[in-house]
Amino acid sequence: MANNDPNRQKKEGVSVEEMQSFFKNYGPEISLSLIFIFSAISARYLFGMENWCLLLLGLGGIIGTLLPNPIRQGIGSVMRFSAGSGNKYSQLIFAIAAIIISIIASPLAFLIFGLVAGEALVMAKKGH
Repeated sequence: MANNDPNRQKKEGVSVEEMQSFFKNYGPEISLSLIFIFSAISARYLFGMENWCLLLLGLGGIIGTLLPNPIRQGIGSVMRFSAGSGNKYSQLIFAIAAIIISIIASPLAFLIFGLVAGEALVMAKKGH
């Protein structure tokens, strides 16, 4: 049957299995997106520090391009620590804690995003 067949039964929603599969496959991407969104909203509306956040984002990018190896090692150790537990509940707790910290300390989140972006730029140019 074609997708535009009018006799085809329409699906009412998304099943629980499909949602679990989606979150299992894209969990880190979803949590990083939420961290970025919540830190941007809190920087603008809670603290009024969007200029400082942009400044720290740029400063982090500059530092990340100048010191890519220490930043890569630091971010790698943090990721290994959070993902190394193997327990999905502890990983969920780490993600929730990171989201809460990004709301409370949004300039710090932007500095870390800048560091990671600068490091990724250098490593992509090197071909790593």
